[in-house]
Amino acid sequence: MHGKSRRGSFAALRRGTAPVLLGAALVAASLNPVHAQVLEPATGQIQVAGAARAAAAKTVQTTANLNLRSKPSAAGKKLSLIPKNTRLTVTSTKPGWSQVRHAGKTGWASSTYLRAVPKAAPKAIKRGDLGKTTAELRLRKQATTGSTVLATLPKNGIYAVKKTSKGFSQIASRGKTGWVQSGYLKIVAKKPGREIYIDKKYTSNRDGLTDRYWTKVSTGQLHESVNGKIRIGDIPRNSVVYRNLKMEKTAGSVTGWIFVQTQGMSGWMKTSQLARKSTATTKPANYSAKTVLAQKNGKVAQKMLVAIGWDKEKTLIAAPALKDLNRLNAAFKKKFGRNLDVDLAYRTRETQDAYWVELGPYIAARPGTSNHGWGTAIDTPETHDYSFRGKYHKWLKANSKKYNWVHRKILEEGSPYAEAWHFDYMGK
Repeated sequence: MHGKSRRGSFAALRRGTAPVLLGAALVAASLNPVHAQVLEPATGQIQVAGAARAAAAKTVQTTANLNLRSKPSAAGKKLSLIPKNTRLTVTSTKPGWSQVRHAGKTGWASSTYLRAVPKAAPKAIKRGDLGKTTAELRLRKQATTGSTVLATLPKNGIYAVKKTSKGFSQIASRGKTGWVQSGYLKIVAKKPGREIYIDKKYTSNRDGLTDRYWTKVSTGQLHESVNGKIRIGDIPRNSVVYRNLKMEKTAGSVTGWIFVQTQGMSGWMKTSQLARKSTATTKPANYSAKTVLAQKNGKVAQKMLVAIGWDKEKTLIAAPALKDLNRLNAAFKKKFGRNLDVDLAYRTRETQDAYWVELGPYIAARPGTSNHGWGTAIDTPETHDYSFRGKYHKWLKANSKKYNWVHRKILEEGSPYAEAWHFDYMGK
C-alpha cells in the first residue's frame, strides 16, 4: 500500500459530522432569565429591560450607570461603577444577573440594565468568493439539508464558490461538486500567502498542469502559505514540480514564491529552489536493491536515485529498479505504441508522514513501510486504462512479473487496500 493522494490537496481528509445549531428555546431554558423590576443603577432609575436577551448575549452594553457587585444580589458589595453605554462581555449568568469584568474587577451586574449588542451581519457570500469553512461541513448533492451527503469537508478548508442558492453555496472538493450551507463559509481575503485547496479530480501528479519545474536543492520545502508552516521539507533534488498559476493568482501572487503541485501535494515553494531543467542522470547506477533497502525508508541517499529517461517528468526512482523498469516499458511500448505512464515513484519520509495524517490507514501506508520510501515502487495514473478493468492494468498485471515488477494480492480489487495503480519492484 503506497498512500497516494487522490488530489493535489493540503487538504486533510477527515471524517466528522456537520455542526448543529441549538434552538433558541434550549438556550433560554439553560439561562433561566428573570424579568424583574430592580432598583440597581447608581442613578436610582427604575427600568425594565429585556433581561433574557441581555443574559443570553455575550457582548452587552449598559443602558444606565450601573453598579458592579461582588455577588448576584442587590446586597452584594459594590466593586465599581460602570458608566452608561459601556460595552461588556458576559462570562456567566444567574437569574437576573450577569457576570462581567470592569476596571480590572470581575463581578455581577443586573441583566435588566444590559442590552445585547447586535452583531454586524456577515457579508453575504457570492459567486467567485473564497469561502473558509468555520466547522466540518457536509457536502450535499443538492441545495437542501435532506439531500445525499457526498463528503465531509474539514474545518478551515478554503473553496471557491461556483454559485449560490437559498442559503447554500456550490463548491468542488476532491472531484465532487456539491452544496454546503453558506452560513458556515466565511469570506476570506484574496491576499498573498493564503492557503488554497486544489479541488480537482486527481488523475496524475501534474493534475492537468503543464508549467513544469524541477527542484535544484536536496531538501526542497513545500509550505502551506508564503513563509508559513512547512508541509514537506525534504523534497529531493530533481523532483518534478508543476506551477498552478490560476490558484496562485486567486490567492495573490508573491514575488519569489509560486503555488505548486508536487509529490501529490499542493503548496507554496520559493522560486530560488526551482529550475527549468532536471539534472538527474538517467543511467542505472551500480547499486543493488539490497543496498538501497538498507537505507532508512524515505531517506534514500540522493546518489542512489536516478531519473526515468523516457518519462517527461523525469520521475526519480531507485537506481537498481530502473534497468528492469526500462525493460518493462520497452515491452509495454511494443504492445501499445506508447511509453508507460509513471505518476509517482520515490517518496520521502515527510511526504509519507503527511499522507498518513491526512488520508488515514486505508489509503496511506504507515510511515516507514511504503516501498515508495525506497524508490522501489511506481504508481500509474488513476485513469480508466490503468484501472482494474483497463487494458493497461490488465496487461501489466499479466506481464510485469517477467521484468521483476508485481501487483500485490493485498491491492487487488475488493480489498480494503485496493490500488490498481501500484506496482512493486522485486529484483535484486
